[in-house]
Amino acid sequence: MIEESGRVIAVKGEEVWIETIRTSSCSACSARSGCGQGLLAKVKDGTRSHIQLRTDLKLAVDDVVILGLPEQAFIRSSFLAYGLPMLTLIAAVLLADMAFALTEPWIILSALLGLAGGFVVVRLISQLSLARADFQPVIIRSIPAVAVS
Repeated sequence: MIEESGRVIAVKGEEVWIETIRTSSCSACSARSGCGQGLLAKVKDGTRSHIQLRTDLKLAVDDVVILGLPEQAFIRSSFLAYGLPMLTLIAAVLLADMAFALTEPWIILSALLGLAGGFVVVRLISQLSLARADFQPVIIRSIPAVAVS
């Protein structure tokens, strides 16, 4: 289970809004000065994200919660976001080259169309997957606001 901490910012019945702050571990890396990821982390570090979850836990505003996401959901999402568009790009290129024997400009165009088609498929699948419980983070535990002070 991949874990992330967050803070409750609103509670409405069984619905809670949780704010997470994205941080980077680049400060601990020895290659931070020559790494592009470290440069991006400096720009994006501290980005706040909000998520709405349903829970039967009794939470209050400013409670700290630990959110969990199953590794399998993370791996599936990563493949969906990165692997599927690349597979559709490669399939479009192979189809254009081997099946239709098109010239290079048409192969490049079909590669771009295959990539765009892959992004459309990703969008459709991700919209269908949003409602699935195994793709939703869960609250593993909470730390009351009084104990944090």
